[in-house]
Amino acid sequence: DYDVFDSCLGIISSRSGNGSFIELDNGETAFCYNDLRAGTKVLCSILRPAIGAKRKLVSIDSIIYEQGVLSY
Repeated sequence: DYDVFDSCLGIISSRSGNGSFIELDNGETAFCYNDLRAGTKVLCSILRPAIGAKRKLVSIDSIIYEQGVLSY
């Protein structure tokens, strides 16, 4: 389980009108306010723990691999 300000890896699982849902490397689901494609691998930091029905809130620190974008 991650604490606030911990860094972790995650993969964007889906998008909503407000942001993206991320599957963290420990199996938990988190939310971020970035609109990234599903399948994008990211490095993120925990901003807020899960409270009740709300998921953890994370910020994207770095994009490791963006799904659907060619790199040279």
